[in-house]
Amino acid sequence: MRRCSETLEAEMTPAEQKFLQNIIRKKNFSGPHLEIGTAAGGTLCKMMKCFDDQTRPKFVVVDRMTYFPNQLTIVKENLSRNGLPEKGVEFRTTTSAEAFAQAEKQDDRFDFILVDASHKILAVMADLRWLRLLNVGGIACFHDYAERFPGVKLSIDRFLSRYRNYEKIGLADTLLAIRKTASCDTPEVSPLDRAYSMVMYLPLEVQRKINKVKKQKAA
Repeated sequence: MRRCSETLEAEMTPAEQKFLQNIIRKKNFSGPHLEIGTAAGGTLCKMMKCFDDQTRPKFVVVDRMTYFPNQLTIVKENLSRNGLPEKGVEFRTTTSAEAFAQAEKQDDRFDFILVDASHKILAVMADLRWLRLLNVGGIACFHDYAERFPGVKLSIDRFLSRYRNYEKIGLADTLLAIRKTASCDTPEVSPLDRAYSMVMYLPLEVQRKINKVKKQKAA
């Protein structure tokens, strides 16, 4: 059982939480806000509380809700404990890939996106496709952008090197924020990007297991 399922806390450091909330309050976007991967909803509550009830935009959460038992019930309980309306959140309880296909089909657009889901390179590269639906001027944040999470860092570094209509605007601990400065001539995340993630997946998984064994032996 994940610790956050009992504490209902955000799985971010205090510095990351403050950085995230400062961005949301400063930008004060009125368009929909998207969270991919919500755990117990701790960070979701932090983001929603940046607004008052009258000005809070729509929040969308994409999560299979299988991270731990009764995850969706726990997230809703967290909202209730924080005095936040459940009706202010649209829960899309499916995979990121399925949710993205539907969102693209219905032409969804977002002012703000937070990605904090699977750290494996195939999943991160797939999640980056959501930035196609980010409005120009919008902000996207990525948690666990660090060397110890190579699937996250390699995917995002490749993305930023290939899609120059995005710029880094800040980093707090492992929370990276980027801004979309213009529309892209081609869809973000190409078949070549997906192929790169497939090639890198196996060696990264092997290294992850080696590191896990080393850590267990050292304990």
